[in-house]
Amino acid sequence: MTVAGILAGGARAQEAGSAAGRDNPGPQPPAPPPDSVTSLPPIEVTGTATNLPHDIPQSVATVGQQEIAEQGISSLQDVLRNVPGITLNAGEGGAHGDSVNLRGLSVPDSFFLDGLRDIGLYQRDTFDEEAVEVLLGPSSVLFGRGSTAGVINQVTKQAMLIPLEAVSLEVGTAGTERATADIDFVMGDRTAARIDLMGQSFGVADRDDVLNRSYGIAPTLAFGINTPTTLTLSFLHQDENDIPDYGIPFIGGSPAEVNRRNYYGLTNYDRTKTGVDIGTARFEHKFNEHVSLINSARYGHYDFTYLLSAPHLDDDFTEPPAPGTPLADIVVYRDQPSSAGTEEELINRTDLTAKFETGGISQTLITGIELSRERSDITKYINGIDVIPPTPLLDPDPYYSPPTALDVDTLPRSYGSDVSFSAMDRISLAAHWDLDGGLRWDRFNSHFSEPVTGSAFSRDDTELSPRAAIVYKPGAWQSYYVSYGASYNPAIEYLTLAPTSDSLSPEKDYTTEVGAKLDFLQASLTVTAAVFDTLLDNARLADPDDPTVQQQPFDQRVLGAELGASGYLTEQLEVQAAYTHLDDRIAASTDPLAVGERAPNTPEDSLNLWMTWEPGRTWKFGGGAIYMSQRFADTHNTAGVPSYVVLNGMVAYRVNQHLDLQANLNNVGDKLYFNSLYYTAVDENHAVPGPGRTLLLTARLRF
Repeated sequence: MTVAGILAGGARAQEAGSAAGRDNPGPQPPAPPPDSVTSLPPIEVTGTATNLPHDIPQSVATVGQQEIAEQGISSLQDVLRNVPGITLNAGEGGAHGDSVNLRGLSVPDSFFLDGLRDIGLYQRDTFDEEAVEVLLGPSSVLFGRGSTAGVINQVTKQAMLIPLEAVSLEVGTAGTERATADIDFVMGDRTAARIDLMGQSFGVADRDDVLNRSYGIAPTLAFGINTPTTLTLSFLHQDENDIPDYGIPFIGGSPAEVNRRNYYGLTNYDRTKTGVDIGTARFEHKFNEHVSLINSARYGHYDFTYLLSAPHLDDDFTEPPAPGTPLADIVVYRDQPSSAGTEEELINRTDLTAKFETGGISQTLITGIELSRERSDITKYINGIDVIPPTPLLDPDPYYSPPTALDVDTLPRSYGSDVSFSAMDRISLAAHWDLDGGLRWDRFNSHFSEPVTGSAFSRDDTELSPRAAIVYKPGAWQSYYVSYGASYNPAIEYLTLAPTSDSLSPEKDYTTEVGAKLDFLQASLTVTAAVFDTLLDNARLADPDDPTVQQQPFDQRVLGAELGASGYLTEQLEVQAAYTHLDDRIAASTDPLAVGERAPNTPEDSLNLWMTWEPGRTWKFGGGAIYMSQRFADTHNTAGVPSYVVLNGMVAYRVNQHLDLQANLNNVGDKLYFNSLYYTAVDENHAVPGPGRTLLLTARLRF
């Protein structure tokens, strides 16, 4: 389900429209494009108000399947690089998987799959994605706890009443090999099945020891398509077995000036293995043109094993190198915060939408009930930092045998259950004015125990998450809005972290936003703008090695502005562009030296640009740039990584109606830049380099 579907009461995708958008062999007409950095794809919603993106009083960034294919993107993290204001976090304390900051705030529990929470720590792939939507700003009224800065929603491919057989084969530098298949079976007038498959193995350019291997399968079965009553059953299985990258240590406040190929882990030991199984059932019934109901249920099971060796500048018996120490005299130890475990989730969400008039005023009322249970059982192993010999900073040895024995250190166990009720009302006050109001009540009950140390405690959090907005639409091509929203994040969020005191209050986020959405060139180009003011109370940083210890909370203040343009400048030239400015400061802290400093891993400015030119039915050319300004790694702003610009290019050739060929050259200038950061102290930190120049060759076949 799309974010637009949720906001509009949950309408389903149009199969014919989606398929036509994928299979159209020629240039697109000058109409709103199927993917956008600033608006929602119109083909994703039916039965809702006309021009729905103009009705949403919030910034929504969407990257659709066309843009994903043009850029040769295979991971969710690469998709999110198309959204300014998002930065990636490096692995922390054995953590793995997708971890990002959104608008300067950490959102560890804000990943959703078709509108339902997806709690797993794994590298999400694009093989089953129709689009990725990022809802910016407080979103607890829609999605509940954890969505303090917004949510990231993956929209999966749905079964259609149009047969489809498509295969994609990709090869490239760094040993890249990837194959996907997308097959849709029409099984009757109203029934269809679809299956998506993926298998891949690839390295990272200029990071020779890093290796990623995964496969996935995602079947979907739908009954009653295009009827008042629809039942959709879907399943996702994905396995990965990687040699992870924990990057380069900081020396003197910046990543060490060493060969970008240097690998400080142990290639014969380090592994990140995950197994993901997610089953979802969605029932939709439209009673009449005014009343509809959607019930979605999900069970998710996530297994993981993380055997890691991250760079560390001292051990228990030494001190980190003194400032000015020659690089040739510095040795690196291997920190080993390894762990294994299982996470489970069980969710049921019901939404009832009613459209009616009261005293001549039109209203759309959406009421919802959500019940969920989550469980996390983790085994953390004793850190072997004192056992593995150190290695020279300039010439690290990525081999050591035998590896450290896996002796149990702690056994954190967490459990959480949530009960929530929500109501949102959209009122058409007059011809040009809409009023939105919403409120969600949550009760989150959490438990934490650790049998090795004997620690145990529990906590109940009961929170109200409001949202209010007014939208002014003087014409079909323009809208202006003012909105206010609040969200919260419980102390035992994400289940793997626990406070030292059961009195620790939840994180709370308050945002005021003013924005505009304008259409130009006969609605073929949409331009958006927004300014916002966000205050986050009780932001927390956890000890990466001990889940029972958290640092003192602090407050963050984010003042920001966003600009975007999406659509067609001409019938042949399409553009997706967005810019974000963030003034993200630590507003209050028990550490006086941190107050007033910039929050970690937040660029002041970021810009994304992607353009394609399709002069005819045969050739397509594309290119773009990603810019990110300097980011600090610590709360004192003494360490960080420099700004960068990365250029990417694409050329595609349509051989015939069955075969497309495409070449992508990413990081054209072979720029050394850093994707993600991790910094807790002078001796414990790292920055992960982005891939060097990468060539990808893709063949797409349709039968």
